[in-house]
Amino acid sequence: MKQASKSQKRVEFLDLISEAITHDDIFGTLNYKKKSEDQIKQFIYPHLVRDLTNYVVSEGEDDKEKAKEIVKSSINWEGDVNTTVSHILFMGTRNRPDMTVEMNGIKIAIEFKKGKRGSDLRAGIGQSLIYATHYDFVLYLFIDISDDKRIQNAQGGVNELSLTGELWDNYNIKFIVA
Repeated sequence: MKQASKSQKRVEFLDLISEAITHDDIFGTLNYKKKSEDQIKQFIYPHLVRDLTNYVVSEGEDDKEKAKEIVKSSINWEGDVNTTVSHILFMGTRNRPDMTVEMNGIKIAIEFKKGKRGSDLRAGIGQSLIYATHYDFVLYLFIDISDDKRIQNAQGGVNELSLTGELWDNYNIKFIVA
């Protein structure tokens, strides 16, 4: 599997999307521990549309409404009844990312998982690896709902940094914990 290049412009674009899906308005306002993954995605979607619309405008599109339509046609997710995120068949099972973004000549899969146990965390890593075979980049957002935020607080550990670095270096998977 040949990896998509990680040019500075592409990494900055991925960072923009990462910031949009982890915006303080989402995790500082929403009681995400009591919301389902689908409800969280519905709350994230308008932030992603807004930030990507601003990006398209900053790249030269003068008409903000046209920019918004470009963005909406570039994002696919199961919350939009007019779009379908394609399944990837792997080991006899069907898998699909929660959202996809196809802009700037790159295809990005976005996977959301919510949980407080290692099994919750591992499921998303496995799915991200599958998506990495079909998409240029994968953003995996794990939403830590543990009372002590132990998963979020452990991100800086040696094992954690090693694995997340390997995911990025070898598979173009950006692992994010909120």
